[in-house]
Amino acid sequence: MNLKNCLSGLGLAALLSLTLAAPANADACSYRMGPFLSQDVAQAAAQQARYLGFEASGVWGRGGLYSDWSNRRYFFNVFYEC
Repeated sequence: MNLKNCLSGLGLAALLSLTLAAPANADACSYRMGPFLSQDVAQAAAQQARYLGFEASGVWGRGGLYSDWSNRRYFFNVFYEC
């Protein structure tokens, strides 16, 4: 594991722990993670969330027209018990 992957994993773990430590209500049983600049990075982050014990959705893209894929961003949801 190189330094970049290690730091991004630690950043994701810190973000998830801070985000999910907030009090949950009936409407807050998932949290959208992103935007990520590439699908590969989003999939790696979703896998890291699963490794930390969370359930994560598949990755989806949003934005970017067929002629301009550079504006496309990727997201996934992290689910947790309410």
